[in-house]
Amino acid sequence: MGVKSSDQITIVDLTDAYSVILTNEAHTFLGDTDSVNGTQTATVGVMAMRGSEQINAVVGTVTAPTGITVSNNGATPSPTLTITATSDVTTAGTITIPVTVDSDIVVNKVFSYSIAFTGATGDKGATGNTGATGKGVKSTVVDYIGSASGTTVPTGSWGTSIPSVPAGQYLWTRTVTTYTDNTSVTGYSIALQGQTGATGNTGATGKGVKSTDVTYQGSTSGTVAPTGAWATSIPSVAEGSFLWTRTIITYTDNSTSTGYSVAKQGAKGSTGATGSAGADAITLTVTSSNGFIFKNSAIATTLTAHVYKAGIEVTGTALTALGTIKWYKDGGTTAVGTGATLSISSGDVTAKASYTAQLEA
Repeated sequence: MGVKSSDQITIVDLTDAYSVILTNEAHTFLGDTDSVNGTQTATVGVMAMRGSEQINAVVGTVTAPTGITVSNNGATPSPTLTITATSDVTTAGTITIPVTVDSDIVVNKVFSYSIAFTGATGDKGATGNTGATGKGVKSTVVDYIGSASGTTVPTGSWGTSIPSVPAGQYLWTRTVTTYTDNTSVTGYSIALQGQTGATGNTGATGKGVKSTDVTYQGSTSGTVAPTGAWATSIPSVAEGSFLWTRTIITYTDNSTSTGYSVAKQGAKGSTGATGSAGADAITLTVTSSNGFIFKNSAIATTLTAHVYKAGIEVTGTALTALGTIKWYKDGGTTAVGTGATLSISSGDVTAKASYTAQLEA
């Protein structure tokens, strides 16, 4: 295999920070003297954020202790889990909840549970008074509210569904526990809504060759470029004078560069045998239809390899006659595509990937 020409391009993916929030990270089940009293449930909402944007949270398989089951309603973007405890649960514990965001990032969240056991009734002595009635948990109520403060309890309306909270503000969760003597206690938990991660700097726009223009002119000087009219055909140059060749390259940003070559016309010798034709220069450049830098895996672009022979772009059967364009990723030796174009999507790039196009004989 011979490589006639090649070029490389790098695709970059910038991603915001992720955060996962459980709306209820702890729950107390009602108990009798030694276990959960009957069958009880608790609900847990799951929210996933990428910067300030809410994205889909996908809950994986949850392994629960004996006596506890976890069901998932599968709602998007924020599923709700129902945690059911039976009388087989006799001690407090935790449950690990794996949450997948953006297909391949897993965040493990921990839910804690405990049991409020009923106190045993005290014995009445021969002449003593009746002991006080034991006090257990009668019910719990969990509701939510958003607030700009993370230290002062909100005074607005609390709701049973999870509200949308702007970045930099707080999601408050209130748990009201009512005991069997109708007294109650109120507890709060707070989660800060994360800020959007800083945007990375935009990379410089790539520059490729748009066209080339080759012209000629004769001159008696071999050091000073001539100022006369340049022609597209090679002129006749007198013996001892010089043939100047001017090449103007126009790039894809419409900037240009000009180069010269000079050949002196020597004395004419005898006609020699006809030599074989010299090979024209072959160059290759790669362009991207949608830029080089993308955010949050929103990658969708087409890479195109442009082949030039003697400064003129070659396509179709003329390109096929020169060879085959093959694409390689991150310095690999196995081609990931063939042909003049290669489509790139979000599944092809993790953070950054370099693609090289080679014209192979």
